[in-house]
Amino acid sequence: MPLASSAGLLSLALLTSAADAAERPPLPPCEAGDVRLDVDADAPGRIPALCITPDLTSNFLFDAKLSRVELEGREHFRRVTEAADSFMVVPAEAMRDMQPQRVTVYFADGAAPASLTFLLVVHPARAARQVDVIRQTLPVDFYKQKARDADAKALRCEEEKARLQAEQGGPGGLRGLRAAGLLNQRLGVAVKRITEDVKTRPRATLALADAWSSRAGDKDKGRVAVELDLKNPGTRPWTLAGAVLRGTKGEELTPLPEGNPVSILPGAPGRVMVEFEATTKQAQGAYTLTLWDADGRSVILENVTFP
Repeated sequence: MPLASSAGLLSLALLTSAADAAERPPLPPCEAGDVRLDVDADAPGRIPALCITPDLTSNFLFDAKLSRVELEGREHFRRVTEAADSFMVVPAEAMRDMQPQRVTVYFADGAAPASLTFLLVVHPARAARQVDVIRQTLPVDFYKQKARDADAKALRCEEEKARLQAEQGGPGGLRGLRAAGLLNQRLGVAVKRITEDVKTRPRATLALADAWSSRAGDKDKGRVAVELDLKNPGTRPWTLAGAVLRGTKGEELTPLPEGNPVSILPGAPGRVMVEFEATTKQAQGAYTLTLWDADGRSVILENVTFP
């Protein structure tokens, strides 16, 4: 009887886990980094979605005093601090699988809109680090600066597009590295096995079997890559939707575009390789690598180092 009871409980737990995973909807799109929101009288009809992630601070700054802040699921956050014209949240690690939380702020000046609601989306790695909310009419100089910033951003995008097209249209392999100026004269392409060094955080969606890191380039221009052998123990396919490398001081490296999305089928192994732009100086020290799919199912590896 005890054996049968244990088996029954195990089966029930597995079925419940699979059902929970199947019912979880995909993550809604959310904004990350430094965010500026211009709010007018029509703001109540629009709910901005902002990324938050466990253990990273998100600051919300307003140009008017607040009368109160209503935060859904406040008890789940590790820290919530309110001030006269701002508030700060730090999500707890246990919030990784939680649904988006709403926060509504009420302004004390009586101007429209009297309140504003945000949707806080728990993202595996991205966070809106500072959110500036502007409710008043801004000077013309601000809009001119905003237009200049947009033009500069568009120019950077065009330059990046041209660079990627030049690389894709050039030779592959070592010839491609040499043509791109990434082949170090002394070291070539350095590779090391980091399986024993990295640590997988609990509740990872995928199981790690093996890991390597590689580096090419010099102090002016370079690339680093992390290659992982992973296994999907779940019941649904896992398809890479995003990745980020975060250093000990909070610096982030964003991956280069991937032409074909990598998918790992249920119960099957798969190999994921992500590549980042990084000089030899940026490649020093330990990083945390976060990979996630469209549903927010993630795997987080700590102590990722490069040759």
